[in-house]
Amino acid sequence: MNDKLDLTFKPMGPQLVKNILAPVEVHRIKLDDRSQALAMAAPPPLADPQDAHSRRGILLGTIAAGLVILALMAGAYFFRSETVKPPIIAVLPFEDLSSTELVGVLNDTIGDGIITSLARYKEFTVISRRSSFKFRNSEEGISEIADQLGADFVLEGSQQYDGERLRVTAQLIDADTETLIWADEIDVPLEALLKTNSEISRKIANAVGAKVVDTAEARMTKGDVSALLIANAAQSRIMRNFSRESLLKNIEEQEQSLKDYPESAWGHLGQALSLRIGLRYGWIEGDEETLRKRMIDLARRGVELDPNNFLAYHALGRALMFNRDIEAASVAFRRAIELNPSSSFARSALTLALTRLGKTDEALAEIEETARIDPFYGHNLYWDKALIQWQIGECEQALATFRSTSSMPVAANKVLAATYHCLGEQEQAARAMADFVAENPKWTVSRERDVLSGMWSAPGALDRWLAAMEASGMPL
Repeated sequence: MNDKLDLTFKPMGPQLVKNILAPVEVHRIKLDDRSQALAMAAPPPLADPQDAHSRRGILLGTIAAGLVILALMAGAYFFRSETVKPPIIAVLPFEDLSSTELVGVLNDTIGDGIITSLARYKEFTVISRRSSFKFRNSEEGISEIADQLGADFVLEGSQQYDGERLRVTAQLIDADTETLIWADEIDVPLEALLKTNSEISRKIANAVGAKVVDTAEARMTKGDVSALLIANAAQSRIMRNFSRESLLKNIEEQEQSLKDYPESAWGHLGQALSLRIGLRYGWIEGDEETLRKRMIDLARRGVELDPNNFLAYHALGRALMFNRDIEAASVAFRRAIELNPSSSFARSALTLALTRLGKTDEALAEIEETARIDPFYGHNLYWDKALIQWQIGECEQALATFRSTSSMPVAANKVLAATYHCLGEQEQAARAMADFVAENPKWTVSRERDVLSGMWSAPGALDRWLAAMEASGMPL
């Protein structure tokens, strides 16, 4: 690693090159000329695996040449401006080249892990997976995808798993010119996943011109990898289909994960999140106090087992909030965001906590930041925003927010019912509540009060909410 990269580099993007060149009267050098220069520095097509050692030598040489060019550009920018926004990087889902029986085993673990590791560099912004993974199997060009995501650089690649070892190829592309800036191939045992993610992230940071920080992580055990894959599958399932059926399947799988891999944080945090959802929406049965205690014990154990896992803090924050300690929950969510600034999950959770505390201006600011890093976030962003607008009495805006998205989960009908009630449209409020009750027939106003009491401390908000629930037809 070139030590000079640690000293003065500032973030840069394609537009910054134009800004650098123009003031010194060399603006006649077009971006295409830069593309040619970078293309000369880019590595050749990947060679046959038998030529790996030879290819690696060529790659190292060409990467070094590319970094010299980028160093000059970044250095020029350092003297040019201190106020330009940091460049934005999007990581696309990696193509799975594994044999047929192993396709899908790793799912999006590689790309997701790189996003988490890369997001720890404060010198640039990383698009959240929920938006960048939307372009899976897309036939659109890199420039088109980058334009929709607002990205300056795009990372794409492939993964190939043979049951024991993992081969990852990755290439970083300048979104403006579609020029290949950097490429490499890494072949490791599966349990070296975290190390691989960190290594790729450091190389990207070097290539973009960010100050390199140490994001190396401990080697994973095979059991930890297995628990991670189970947790990722559960997360994907509930995102695709937010329902009781999906939730119960997640609980079943993660209970087995806890038995098989008790020293992994993934089963603990995954089950804590599942129990929180189950209790919140009445999808699981059993003694509530016992389930609450187990939920928070699991989350705390997850943090103990892996204090650098942002999802462990996210799970702890969710558990704390459900146990009515909103201030402590906010601290946990902020720590999750520190560990992974690109996590729209953690930001959405912090948004809700701030809303419950009555800090609606801060909550709306978090929504704006979420929209920036996750432009295709989906219904949660609108759901959160509509709740805030209802809470501050901007009910017409809340209804407009609902109508601006194509779909909402059934659970969001409570907010829609409250919004219609606020506007005096009782018939529509009753319809929205009927949709909610149809899927949650055992849910009552009394249950709603038990869940939210002590959790919603914004003055008058809970009483107003419960009144809207009752008036809209939720059973008492």
